[in-house]
Amino acid sequence: MSQADVVRSLKIKTNTLKRLQKEFSYYLAEKDKEQSRVDRMRTEGADPHDLKQAENVLAESAMMIPETRARLEAALSDLQGFATANDQDAAGSEELEAALAAISEAQGIFS
Repeated sequence: MSQADVVRSLKIKTNTLKRLQKEFSYYLAEKDKEQSRVDRMRTEGADPHDLKQAENVLAESAMMIPETRARLEAALSDLQGFATANDQDAAGSEELEAALAAISEAQGIFS
């Protein structure tokens, strides 16, 4: 693989990891927001049908978290392996630095 191909692949894999991090954070925030909404509806004595709909939305949000986490873990592993295997070809490049920063940030989510 040429240096240009390595740099291009690093950039793609890094952007994928960043996008999945945003998506994971979004689903966590959405779950918290929907949980607050359901709790508020319960305390206010909302219509049972409306409460059931809100609980369904909460369940759907919660279901997306494990799937997104798995995709994020796979992207992290992929980028780590690729960066390690090709660190000589991309040494000193902005893309390698960005990849290492993204890896470090993503690892913070899982610790």
